[in-house]
Amino acid sequence: MEREREKMESGKSELRMAMEELCLLSSRDVEDHQQEQEQEQEQKQQRSSTMDLLCVSKQLRHVLDEIGPTLLVLRQDIQQNIQRLEDLHARDPSKYASLTAIVTEEVEEGMSKKTNSCTRATIWLSRSMNFSLHLLESLLKNPETSLKEMVEKAYKITLKPYHGWI
Repeated sequence: MEREREKMESGKSELRMAMEELCLLSSRDVEDHQQEQEQEQEQKQQRSSTMDLLCVSKQLRHVLDEIGPTLLVLRQDIQQNIQRLEDLHARDPSKYASLTAIVTEEVEEGMSKKTNSCTRATIWLSRSMNFSLHLLESLLKNPETSLKEMVEKAYKITLKPYHGWI
């Protein structure tokens, strides 16, 4: 910065030097801002961690276990999707540490839309979480309502649009 300032001082007014110095600072601010954005991007990518999704999914399965046999099919689906992601992650934990890496690879290979893809497993785990969230919120808000009614309502809102056959 000293060298740049010396260049500016040769034959220029103080006002002009101040303006140029501010321009130099603002260009550094832009670089700093870009670096901050890159760091935020990395943090967002870390948040889409495969292990985080698996951990939450396993916890969800335990919660659903406590609700009882009513949600057996959902728990089995969640377990299958967890297993699919765990198997892939175990093959190369560093490569498959982020969900983005998994989805990107499957899209590039043309596998993402296949029934046994990890992309679909991720989507269905997300949908299962959404269903469970609606169900648990209903349990908290309306404890007097029957579990069957709450399950049906949560299903209708969250999963039915994706189950064309039911």
